Parts: sequence; C-alpha cells; structure tokens
Amino acid sequence: MKALQGVEGRVVWADYPTPACDVGQVRIRVIAAGLNRADLLQRSGLYPPPPGASEALGLECSGVISEVGAGSSWQIGDRVCALLPGGGIAEEVVVDSRHVLPVPDGVSLEEAAALPEVYATAWLNLFQLARLKPGEKVLLHAGASGVGSAAIQLCKAFASPCWVSVGSAERLAYCQSLGAQGGVLRDGEHISGLRDFAPFDVILDPVGGSYAALNLELLARDGRWVNIGLMGGRKAELDLALVLGKRIELIGSTLRNRDDEFKAELIRELRQFVWPLFEQKLIEPKLERLYQLKDAELAFAALASNQVNGKLALRIAPTDD
Repeated sequence: MKALQGVEGRVVWADYPTPACDVGQVRIRVIAAGLNRADLLQRSGLYPPPPGASEALGLECSGVISEVGAGSSWQIGDRVCALLPGGGIAEEVVVDSRHVLPVPDGVSLEEAAALPEVYATAWLNLFQLARLKPGEKVLLHAGASGVGSAAIQLCKAFASPCWVSVGSAERLAYCQSLGAQGGVLRDGEHISGLRDFAPFDVILDPVGGSYAALNLELLARDGRWVNIGLMGGRKAELDLALVLGKRIELIGSTLRNRDDEFKAELIRELRQFVWPLFEQKLIEPKLERLYQLKDAELAFAALASNQVNGKLALRIAPTDD
C-alpha cells in the first residue's frame, strides 16, 4: 500500500508495508484524511510518532471497513471515521476497533475525516480534564482553528458561554457565527481586551509561553488552564502568588501518546455524548477545503499559514456513491 511520509519538510507518497488485521482491529479503506498541526511538525522532523505507531502522517481518517478482526462488532462495509496515533493519510489503515466511530447521519465521508481528532481533543480537555460545567465561562485561544471550531460548538451545546482570541476580524466573525459570545484579535494592541470579558473559569490554550502571564490574570478563582500547544513558545515567567491565591489548576495535555484504553474510553464518551449532537443539528463539521492527494503540499502550506477556519482534509480515494 501507499501512505504519505514527511521527508525533510516535504511530503512523499511512498510504499509502506500492508499491516495485518489482528484480534480487536479493523481495516479501513481510506477515503479522506484530516490534517492537523501535528502533521506539520512531523513532516519537519519535530514530532515523531509514539513507539509502535506508523511513521506515515495522519491522526484521523474516514472510509469504509474492509476487514474485521475477531472480537469486533463492526461489519464490512460500515462507513466510519477513526482516531489514530499515525498513518491515517494512506490507502488503508488498521486500527483498534474501539477507536472507530460511525459517520454521523447527514455527514459526508469527506467531512467525517475532519471530526475525530478535534472533537476528541475538545472533549478531553474541556469536559474530562477541565471538568467544564454549564454556565462556566470559557476562553479559547486560536478560536477559529479546528479544535477551536469544535470547542465553540460544544460550549454552546452544553450551555457554557465562550470567548476567543483570533488573528483577524473575519475569523472573529466566523467564531461568533458558531456560537462564541465575542473575542479579540491576537495582536499586542487588542489581546489585552480580553480583560473586558474576564474572569474565565476555563482557558483552552494552544499558544503557551507568550500568553502565560495573561492567562493567570484572566482566570477566575478555582480556574483551570489547559495547555495543549506551544505556538507561542515553551518558556514563561509565572507569578506563583496568583496560582496560589486563585487556586488555579495548570493542566498540560496531549492526546496522541495516550494509551489504547484511555482512547477507547474517550471515543466511547464521544459516541455517547457528542455524536448525537450531529444528528440533532446542534453541531456540524467545519471542513473549509478538501484537497486532492496530488495537492498535498498546497494543503500543508495552507495549514501552516494559520488562516484556516476549521479544518482541511485530503481526499485519498473516491467514494462509491
């Protein structure tokens, strides 16, 4: 089979060994694969996959099940999407059947490719780790991103008002169309405007260092700051008196290197609490653009520009319908 590999900052569609489908696994014929910042980092050699995971790029995909290992309840022909530690941008993947979700009714296979990673990330960090409750106020940095787009919709669905920081007025309008109460632009002149909406009970932050001091200032007493990225640097000076005085929880979080059992429980919760919201039209996929595989470099360049509202995906194969 073939899969997309990162080589010295570029991508190559290369031959890979075809994996066996073992007990408790399923094989998926991939139709499309979502793109994530982790793929950008891995392409440049900065984010290797966890031990035992495929060296190919791709943390999520959608497609049709073509083989079922013993012990799985899935059927050949089921339309699914899957959360992966790697290898999703490929002709086929073999994955733990517990990490697979059905394609929601009314959602295309292409749209479904962009769901597992962002909704798993948003649910994990807002509802499992930060224990978000209805009515609590949320700040989402990089609100127009894929994770931000999912998080805004989940906050609205579960009655927690949210605000965002974004890169442009157009992106702020996009976030408000999804349900954000408001927000600011992330340049130095406007970011301090977040004080007008504070205090926040939960901050979901993919930026890190450059926002650290402001995050502490903006958090309410007993606030939870979940850091999921380092786009603004890995080091910061913190006023620990604020941490103590406000009883703030600083939570570092990653998803890719979690073990299979943890991911299985996370996927179970998504299927129980989040997936019905698609059918109820309370949330929706936000796939800005679907690229053809031959245009993979263009897709990665678009992702690197930080100008994408929602998600990008690559089409790997045509659908049967």
